[in-house]
Order: sequence, then C-alpha cells, then structure tokens
Amino acid sequence: MISKPWKIQILLLCALLISALPLNNIYAQDLMDDSNGQQIEAVIENKFSEVLLTISRSGKIFIVSNNNQMLNKGDFITIAIKGGKPIARAIVAKNSGEQTGIKVIRVYSLQRWSQIKKGMDLDILKGDDSAFFVTKKKVEENKVEKIETEEDLFSEEELAAEEDLSGFYKDSRLIKPDNVISAGWDQFELKNDLGDDVITESHNQFNYSWAYQFADNYWVEGLYGRTLIDDLPSTGSQTLINNFTIRAKYTFKAPLYSYIMPYIGFQSYQVDSPNAGIVEDNTSTEDQEQAQKEVDLINRLKQNNIVFGATILKRLVPGWFVKADLGTDLMSLGIAIEF
Repeated sequence: MISKPWKIQILLLCALLISALPLNNIYAQDLMDDSNGQQIEAVIENKFSEVLLTISRSGKIFIVSNNNQMLNKGDFITIAIKGGKPIARAIVAKNSGEQTGIKVIRVYSLQRWSQIKKGMDLDILKGDDSAFFVTKKKVEENKVEKIETEEDLFSEEELAAEEDLSGFYKDSRLIKPDNVISAGWDQFELKNDLGDDVITESHNQFNYSWAYQFADNYWVEGLYGRTLIDDLPSTGSQTLINNFTIRAKYTFKAPLYSYIMPYIGFQSYQVDSPNAGIVEDNTSTEDQEQAQKEVDLINRLKQNNIVFGATILKRLVPGWFVKADLGTDLMSLGIAIEF
C-alpha cells in the first residue's frame, strides 16, 4: 500500500504530464507552421510572369504571352495578380509558341477576379498549388475533362464555379463572338430585250459578307456580290455587275441550334459594260436603235434600293454555320464562320 505522501507525489507527476501535453501540441503545430511557410516561399519562387493579351466575353478563355516558353498544352496552372494572391485555376488548351490559350476551370477569389484586365501582368505557377492553401481546408482536386482538340477550348460546358461568375462578363448575346464572315451563292436575274423577244436570264452571283456585332445581338453587315455575264450586250463582250449592300440585323434564337436575323439595309448595283452602245455603223438607223437598247439595258441594271429580309444561321459544329439569306436583295445559300 502506497503512503499518502507518495500518492500526492504521483498525482503531482500526473498533473505535470497532462499539463505538458498541450505544450507539446503547440510546439508540434509551430513546426508545421514553419514547414508550411517554407513551402509557400518555395512556391512563390517557382512562379513566372506573362502578359494577359485577350479575355473572351464569357471570361472563360484567356490568351496570354509565352515569353518564358514554360507553358505547354495540358499544363495545369494557377494565375495570380502580380505580387498578389491566387485568382484562378486554369488549363493550357493551346500553345502557338509566342501565345498561349488557357481555359479557366475554377475561380478562387471573385474580388481579385474583378481586377483582371487586358494588358496586365500575371504571375503564373505550374502544377500543384496546394501550398497556397495550407492554412485552410485542403482544396478539392479539380475534376476536368481532358482537352483533346482545339474545339474543346470553346466548349459551352459550365465552369466549376459558374454560379459565382454570373455577375461577371454577363451579356445576353446569343452569338458570343463579334464577327461572322460568310461566302454564298445565288442567282442574278435580268430581262434581256436586246433580241426580238424579251428573255429572262439567270446568272451565278457569288457573294461575300462580314457582319460585326456592335452591341448585344445587334449587327451591321457589309456584303459584296459579283456577277460576270458573257456575250452581253453583244457577242464577244462582257458585263460585270457589282452588288454592294449594307444591312442592319438583330438576332433571335430559333430551334435546332439556329438563329434568325431580320435585317433592313441599302443595296447598290454598279455595272461595268464597256462595249454597251458601241455599234459597227453609227449611221445605220437599225444599229443606232440597237445601241440605245444596250445603253438602256445597262442603265436598268444600275439600281439603288432599300432592302429587307432575314438571315438564317444553322450551326453545324462550333464556329461554323450554314447560312441562308431570304430577302428582296438576294436569295442566297452559303457557309459562315464566327470568330
């Protein structure tokens, strides 16, 4: 049996051991903090800087410089305001040497995200960025699909934090890019009364257009069409008809990945026919009448009109459309590309 003084000594010893446990824990935590601090410093030392060249309207795609030649397709990177804290997690989707396309997959700070602008310097860290968050709960590993092709860069899938981005880069554009260029074909018709009978003729007209979206869903488009007619107004001669049209459009969404764009505009036909009105015998009454018919025909082809109609765009694959123009100016079918 242990005497009372020994009991007291044993109790005191136990009390000392118990009181020492929190001290050991605190000391261990200090060591972890020191270790974490060294990790953060190591991470910061491994970063490099690039220039932000372009931001897409959705805010999902960045084009940055690759002056350090350290960014390669498939790299996971973290971007930060130069000298600051991390902004977002991204993946390198395309590398063309001097420039690199990256897709943002997670936003870490909306406050810092709102400070991003074209032309600013960004700090970039390749690979693991978990040391940035050692004082917080471990960041869940990003789950993204592997980018296999260039089209994946422009996928419409939502970001991991899409709901947090709803207040940034918000617009109501149905077609996101600013530009759509197209090439098409239609038929140019004219009534030829140079012979004994009036004949309606149809000739191929190839047209090319460029539309620019100057505000959400509002477009201005310039179109050029060209028709070259042989043996008009006489055998061995040619007539060139140039179609210049400017149109204002608005975009409406339609089913089956399609868009309807009603338009109104102004069309001008410029005609070049150097042989019109030139006859072999100016003294012959019959030849003079024929010459006047040729001049009158060419003058009728020179028209200036207000036009209206609608353009229909049917998406084939990302960036490509089938385009149909149905209007008073032309009935055309072709291919269009957005960029």
